[in-house]
Amino acid sequence: MSEQGDTTAQQQVRVFSPSDDHELRELASTLNEQLARLERNVRRQRQFLADASHELRGPLMVIRGNLDLLQMDLPPEERKAAAREASEEAERMAHLIGDLLFLAEEDAHDRIQSEPVPFQEIVFEVWQRAANLDAGAHELLFERNDEAIILGDRYRLTQMLWNLVENALRYTDPGGRVSVRSSNTGPHVELIVSDTGIGIPAEHTELLFERFYRVDRARSRNESSTGLGLPIVKQVVEAHGGHISVQSELGAGSSFTVVLPTAQR
Repeated sequence: MSEQGDTTAQQQVRVFSPSDDHELRELASTLNEQLARLERNVRRQRQFLADASHELRGPLMVIRGNLDLLQMDLPPEERKAAAREASEEAERMAHLIGDLLFLAEEDAHDRIQSEPVPFQEIVFEVWQRAANLDAGAHELLFERNDEAIILGDRYRLTQMLWNLVENALRYTDPGGRVSVRSSNTGPHVELIVSDTGIGIPAEHTELLFERFYRVDRARSRNESSTGLGLPIVKQVVEAHGGHISVQSELGAGSSFTVVLPTAQR
C-alpha cells in the first residue's frame, strides 16, 4: 500500500464522538486530537528517514565510485584526484551524520555545552569567514554593539551563525547585500541577518525550519544544500533558551532575527 493509502487509512481511525454526552464527547475529541498528532509524527519520521537516506546515498556513491577507480591502473594525478574527492565526500557525510544526530536529539538542551561565550566575538569571526569566502561577490555589511556573554556551546552557536549567513549568501545574487547586525540589550542579545535576495513566498515561511524542507528543491540540490541548515539554527537557538523569527518578501529579500538570553552577571 502506498504512503498516501496508509495516511488515508490512518485518518479514518477515530474515536466515535457521541452527540448526547458532553463528557464523552470531550474525551473523544481529546483522543482524536492525539491520534491526529501521532499520525503527523509518523509521517514526519517516515519522510525524515527517506530524506536522510537520500542525502547519505549521494556521497556514498561518490566514495564507492572513486574507490573503484583507485583499483584501476590510473596515472598518479588521476589517482590523487579520486582519493581527494573520496576524502571530501567522506568528510561531508560525517558532517551530515553529525547534523542528523543533533536534530534527532529530543534532549538537545541537555547536550549543549555550558560555558561563557563572547557572542559578538564569534559573530565577527563568522562575518570574516564569509567575507573571505565570498571574495567580493556581495556587499557585506557588519554592525555590532557592546560585547554580550552567552552561557552555552561555542561550536553550536558558531554553527548557527554560519548557517544563517551562508543561507543569506546562497539566495542572494552577486552584487546583492547581506548584512549582519548584533546588539546587546542587557538581558538579551539580538542578531539580525538580512539580505536583498530572492525572498521566500509567504506560504513557505512557517515550514522553513522543518528538517529537509526546501522552498526550491531543484535549485537547492544543485547547490549541495541538505535542507538541514535552518532546522539546526532553530534547534540551537531554542536549546540556548532563545527564539528565532523570519520576515521575507518575495523578490525583495529576507531577514532572520535571533534573540538569546545573556549570562547573568
